[in-house]
Amino acid sequence: MKQHERDEELTNTSPRPFPSREPSPVTLQAIREGDAFLVVGESGRFDNGADLIDAALKAPEA
Repeated sequence: MKQHERDEELTNTSPRPFPSREPSPVTLQAIREGDAFLVVGESGRFDNGADLIDAALKAPEA
């Protein structure tokens, strides 16, 4: 690709805004749900990564 073609491509791009330092409402909800799960102290659905992978491989495709 010639340099002037690359320059034209870059001219048509706009800078991305910096992300907010504040978490989104969805992120805050996920944090609250994770905290609530950990407070209960019960084990999860899978005891280890191998069980999770095994279940994922056996699951029907969506």
